[in-house]
Amino acid sequence: MSHESQVDRSLRLSGVELLRRGRRDRRSARELMRGRTPAELASACQDLRPESRNELLMLMDAPEQVVPLLPEAELCITIRAGGMSEAAWLLELATAEQRQACVDLDVWSETHLSHARATEWIDALIEAGRETLVRGLTELDPEFWILSLQRMADLVVVGREDERPEGFFTEDGVVYFRGQCDEDFARIKEVMQTAFSQAQPHYWKLVYGMLFELPSETEEYAKRWRDGRLADLGFPDFEWAMRVYSPLHVDEVETLDTDALEGASAGALVPQAELPRQLRGTLVGEALSELPPERAADVIGYILGVANAVAVADGLSLGDGESVPRSLEKAVHGIDRGLRELAQRTATSPARLLETTRPLDLCRLGFTLDHVVREPRASGDDEADADSAELSPA
Repeated sequence: MSHESQVDRSLRLSGVELLRRGRRDRRSARELMRGRTPAELASACQDLRPESRNELLMLMDAPEQVVPLLPEAELCITIRAGGMSEAAWLLELATAEQRQACVDLDVWSETHLSHARATEWIDALIEAGRETLVRGLTELDPEFWILSLQRMADLVVVGREDERPEGFFTEDGVVYFRGQCDEDFARIKEVMQTAFSQAQPHYWKLVYGMLFELPSETEEYAKRWRDGRLADLGFPDFEWAMRVYSPLHVDEVETLDTDALEGASAGALVPQAELPRQLRGTLVGEALSELPPERAADVIGYILGVANAVAVADGLSLGDGESVPRSLEKAVHGIDRGLRELAQRTATSPARLLETTRPLDLCRLGFTLDHVVREPRASGDDEADADSAELSPA
């Protein structure tokens, strides 16, 4: 087969098909992937379920060109789903924004830092080598490091004439550290040695924070910076997210200004196959299929925003691959219930209502009418075909 025909064949193959090819013939798969740009390979990775993406990335000639192109949330989900034992090399290739997003999305449990998860990411940074660890020390919020290190270690300030404490180590001859356990001792030693030798201003910032900052205040600051960054990724803060559970009745639902929509043409313009699987077979999905593509894309974006709010309100770990699909399924059931009720009450077509009503209001209405839909439903998309395990859940 000529190189040109291989390139054409590569462009027709999905990420799932490329991975299948790689399992049969690694050399052939690599040849096919050489015909794609890094952006196309990053898109192919997202065709796969998160736990399978590592395998495809490792088949590539230059994963360092592909990993930085993955959306921040997708990289976090990929790492978590593939196992933290494989996190180090991906963090080494990631951008500063991706590393920060991994921490923002995965180390918080509701409104508090999860020290168990924070430790996993710190271990991955350490395993990635000192160059990556220095990046983490300088890129991630100092509040994250201070909170984590306060939990791991004791530290004391010792005068030069005083007796040195047993079981402690020091980098500067004045501040001494001791881990809460052997594993913490190894972590704190590597972090503080690296900070003192390669990022000394950050070393002293961490020392002063550990000595003088109250954990409750530090956590509040950390949460504030995190909320701002998550808003940029499409996740509202907890207070706003809880609006999804605020009761709303049929007569309180507002209709949007429809002047700009009057000239839009409709009629089965969005194929059901292109919809996220959580929307297929629902009244919402049927209504979307009757909207013009541009308006349908807008509505799907709003629905995904409601799903993000549900994930935050429910305190789901945003770094887990199943959290967003679960919250989307829950949001869709709420919107579907609200849309069905409103269509019956107003004798208006579901497509018209979906076009002119905020999905957040429809979801609130659905949750108000039926508390059962507030609960996440068991996933019913298990496929008999074993290869479907490689497909992205979205």
